[in-house]
Amino acid sequence: MSTTPASPPRWNLSDLYASVTDPALDADLDTALRLASALAGAYRDRVASLDGTTLAAMLRDYEAALAVTYRPQMFANLALSTDALDEPTRALHSKVGERSNGVFNQLRFVDLELGRASTEVCDRWLADPALSNYRHHLARARDAAPHALPGPVEEALSTKDLTGRRAWTQLYDEHLAAWRFQVEVHGEARTLTLADARSLREDPDREVRRRATVALQGQLAQSAPTLGFIINTLYQDHRLENGMRGHLDPVAPTMIDDELSRPVLDALMTAVEAHYPVAQRYFRWKAASLGLPVLEGHDVLAPQAHGDREASWETARSEVLRAFEDLDPGVAELARRFFTEGRIDAEPRQGKRDGAFCAGMIPGVAPRVLVNHHGRIRDVFTLAHELGHGVHFALAGEKQSLLNYWPTSPMAETASVFGELVLGRNLLAHESDPAARNAMRAARVEDALGTIHRQVAFTRYELRVHEARAEGVVPVEDISAIWTAEMDRLYGDAVLRTERDRFGWGAIPHLVHYRFYCYSYAFGQLLVFALYDLWEREGAAFVPKYIRLLESGGRDRPEALLSELGLDVRDPAFWSRGLAVVTRMVDELVAGG
Repeated sequence: MSTTPASPPRWNLSDLYASVTDPALDADLDTALRLASALAGAYRDRVASLDGTTLAAMLRDYEAALAVTYRPQMFANLALSTDALDEPTRALHSKVGERSNGVFNQLRFVDLELGRASTEVCDRWLADPALSNYRHHLARARDAAPHALPGPVEEALSTKDLTGRRAWTQLYDEHLAAWRFQVEVHGEARTLTLADARSLREDPDREVRRRATVALQGQLAQSAPTLGFIINTLYQDHRLENGMRGHLDPVAPTMIDDELSRPVLDALMTAVEAHYPVAQRYFRWKAASLGLPVLEGHDVLAPQAHGDREASWETARSEVLRAFEDLDPGVAELARRFFTEGRIDAEPRQGKRDGAFCAGMIPGVAPRVLVNHHGRIRDVFTLAHELGHGVHFALAGEKQSLLNYWPTSPMAETASVFGELVLGRNLLAHESDPAARNAMRAARVEDALGTIHRQVAFTRYELRVHEARAEGVVPVEDISAIWTAEMDRLYGDAVLRTERDRFGWGAIPHLVHYRFYCYSYAFGQLLVFALYDLWEREGAAFVPKYIRLLESGGRDRPEALLSELGLDVRDPAFWSRGLAVVTRMVDELVAGG
């Protein structure tokens, strides 16, 4: 067991594999293929004839084959995320992708045949106690069945993705990882990575913020043709596959995966877009608080006075753990293990992926967290966010088998956003300086606006570009025009935007890696406001309910899991109640001067 370092650490992946050349990687992939082939040989074309006991045994073997496959796949992803420019790492990532794809093709028959079983057979399975742990997976397979293609076609599509969408997203990551920026910072000429440049947008020195932003914008403008081609290729790939599967709406596959309906998404987005004026009121207040006539693009993330304090890695660790301890000692202990077991990579460095994420891994394999800690208070909130994810995965892993382990994307943001709120409350409780408290409140508002309003603006932009792509290739200028229009709707006249801002779409990885993920953040934030309200009203009695929700992982639909807490996301008023919390937060700031 390692000790906690004083500086941002690199994670230790040796409990997975010794290195990217570890022979155990090939051995596990061999084992996975052998298990998958045996499963296919025993059950392919006869799943619908199985009784409940036999089907349960098959599904347990299915989970075992998936678990062996996911382990090298996740290791390759983690290794690439911290060293995207290393050739052996890139070679491993490609090899694992190709070999695991072969395993998944062998296993594809399981969900296809589950979904195509007759209603009579499905009803018999759902009523069988032997399949109680798999009822939700059976229901999901049935929901997806109308859009599934014949087995050989599914296999061909998956194989095509190796040189299709996966290759394009890897190109995007490698392209951005190679960017370097020459920026003068406090009188010193520095060479910056993308993560460094983004971090400087929060520097208290306005000229530093401006230089970093201009450097980033210049690189985005230069790379726009390449980034635009990647976007067009990925979005056309999505459109073509949707056509093959009979999806008329580009967002339909995401709604099926997230187990939500398009009306729920529309209600969320409409409510948030109607709330944009509250965000604009905040940014006008922020301009006045900074002594500026109006915010410019490089001022949006500017810290308030006393809001730019440095936060060492040790400070980040101790503050997050203290906040989690106040919520629940067991939650804090799960978070503490990430530090003591070397499961966090926080050191910014060349070749490392920008941003942050938590890799949930699989039950029985401890999750990992990646952040880029630059020593700012915002980095502490990022750490709380990702460790919230980590606690969620750890709790789900204790109670769920693999097929019920992963929460849907909107539910996956619950613990992460709750972690930020808990941290913010704790920091306020321990801060006596009025100016510092005001800065913290402003930071909480900005986090809420970034998680709700900005992510909805991203989603609306994404929807519009997909609609445009259906008519043909979308020129870079048109992509930029759509981006500009949506950012203008969000910020109004509260933020002065220039021509340099029009390529901002190119630096949002979620718009490249996933289809329509960004709305999940808004969903999660507004849901968490409801949960937070329950916590404040119920106190300690709320905590066991919250932990049960996290332990549930993906064992049921979001609506069903949340109904156990008395929450109904189908009710449009649900979203309005969450936005009312944001309004109150802004009102308090503005009233305070």
